[in-house]
Amino acid sequence: MSKIDQLCVITDEISQDFEHALDVATEYGVKAVDVRMIWNKNIALFSDEELYRLKEALDKRNMKVIVITGPFAKCFLPSARLSRKKGKSFMFNPTYNLSLFDRIVEISDFFKTPYIRVFSFVRSLLGKPVNQKQWDEMKSLFEPYIKKAESLGKIFLVENDLGMNAGKIKDTKRFFEEIKSDSVKLLLDPGNFWMEKEEIVPEAIEWFYEQDLVAHQHIKDPFGRYLGKIAGKFGVVGEGEIDYKALFKQAIDHGFKGYFSLETHAGKNKEEVSKKSLENMANWLKEL
Repeated sequence: MSKIDQLCVITDEISQDFEHALDVATEYGVKAVDVRMIWNKNIALFSDEELYRLKEALDKRNMKVIVITGPFAKCFLPSARLSRKKGKSFMFNPTYNLSLFDRIVEISDFFKTPYIRVFSFVRSLLGKPVNQKQWDEMKSLFEPYIKKAESLGKIFLVENDLGMNAGKIKDTKRFFEEIKSDSVKLLLDPGNFWMEKEEIVPEAIEWFYEQDLVAHQHIKDPFGRYLGKIAGKFGVVGEGEIDYKALFKQAIDHGFKGYFSLETHAGKNKEEVSKKSLENMANWLKEL
């Protein structure tokens, strides 16, 4: 696989119109995509008929799905004050969220990919540090699903995400130090670390490459500084706060064979922002 073949995009960062998103992506040499929200519906809720529609569109363009970018474990822990036992909320009803596992596995089988994006449960609504009780609860909840993933040949791509137990760099390191399995890898998102107010330079994430943990990446670029206490604005990758050219070089120098998947997080003009971002990312990969 050439370096340019490592370019990828989450389709809804271009458009909810799946075919249009694929057409735009092919203009930049993209051959593999992440699927998350399509036709304003989460991929975890797709029917078999809808999946066949997606496959037809992909086959027509000789493209494939590389990651099922679902919502698994992006929710409150069962013990959390804000968790609920009723309703179909990915975030507030952990029982419902975790019940989607089998269907997400079926969807990954349909697209012939082992990769399933997962999270590490919300650590605190107000961004407070991880506490030991929550950490232990998270690990006990993960354990049976990791065993299932191992038996099914699936790879959990744990995304470092704002407000999750594996959100800050030190907590993400701890996660992988304590949860050891060939079926659990890191979905590295430097922009999410930035939202946790981490300094994003190659040295900050070197450990994850040294441990051979980075299997996939989401690429977003923040602008300005933080809004309020946590987040920020995002725009064209290559024009913001993070030196992605340096991060791409770091990844390639370490022999990274996964995908750099665009997730612009742009609030406005998503398609245009995505086009400019894909152009920049494609140019960097051609240069490396």
